[in-house]
Amino acid sequence: MNESIFEGIHFGSDGAADTSVDQAGKTCADGADADESTADRDYLELLSQVRALMPDPDEDESNMDSDDYHNKAVDYARRDKYREAAKICQQGLRKFPLNVDLMADTIKYSAEAGDMQTADEYYTALKAKVPFRRWNWRAFTFSFDYLLKADPIANADECRTIISQYKKYLPHEEKACVAESELEAALGRPDISMNVLKEAVRTHTNASQCALRLADMQMDFGLFEDVLATTNYGVAASAEAQPSINAPYLYYIRALAKDSLLHKKVYEGKPVTAEEVNDLSEEYKLLASEFLSLKRYARTIEIRAKMLKFIKTE
Repeated sequence: MNESIFEGIHFGSDGAADTSVDQAGKTCADGADADESTADRDYLELLSQVRALMPDPDEDESNMDSDDYHNKAVDYARRDKYREAAKICQQGLRKFPLNVDLMADTIKYSAEAGDMQTADEYYTALKAKVPFRRWNWRAFTFSFDYLLKADPIANADECRTIISQYKKYLPHEEKACVAESELEAALGRPDISMNVLKEAVRTHTNASQCALRLADMQMDFGLFEDVLATTNYGVAASAEAQPSINAPYLYYIRALAKDSLLHKKVYEGKPVTAEEVNDLSEEYKLLASEFLSLKRYARTIEIRAKMLKFIKTE
């Protein structure tokens, strides 16, 4: 930001300067003699200079590039203002027609706002005017999400087309596998949904999102041994410059899986060592003390840690 000669003066908004100008003008008009209002004229001149330096909303927008529109929309969406976010993207598209990110964002935010008609219009335009080879992950993922939300059964074939092209043009992007798994789950095929995630973990070195979803499903299915392997993979895969998952959550469900296996040994009459109990107890303590992102699970962690005290060890 450029330094201003009026640095010591605080201007709350564009409107504040407008109001001050109007007030000063009124003071001058109400005076008995124009010659006696030199100070007012100087004040008006000063404020006129200030107004010239203050950014005009339209002019400011004219300097925005496509990334600026995208980032501005993201800020609104983070506050659940999806309609406003969609409108910002549409404004950007008037300046940058066929910008893939802005078209994808418009589809996403329109669908989030419940405006499925607008989402459909921009999805149709994206598919008709931009070849798949130019689509990025946002275009594929946001289009798929819209189709799935609109009607997973009626749009199943269209979703599979999106997934197929996703894998073709972005073969290293795990989100295509996430989408495929979500489609199978929406169609009532949880086993196939899980197998898609297993294959993604097997064939990708960085499929942390797939690992987290798979671990959750394995927990639901009671596949606790599998949870241990999946979460260990996920923790390794989550070492990203911009993490795409809540990695500590993997430690949390891994601890729960160990907990279940430990209590399973108890009811099966198998021996449990003090070392096993102490190790898990220490994990629970670390989960409670080190990760604020696990605060919502604090009560469960506390209870499960206390329950370990009831296990008789050898």
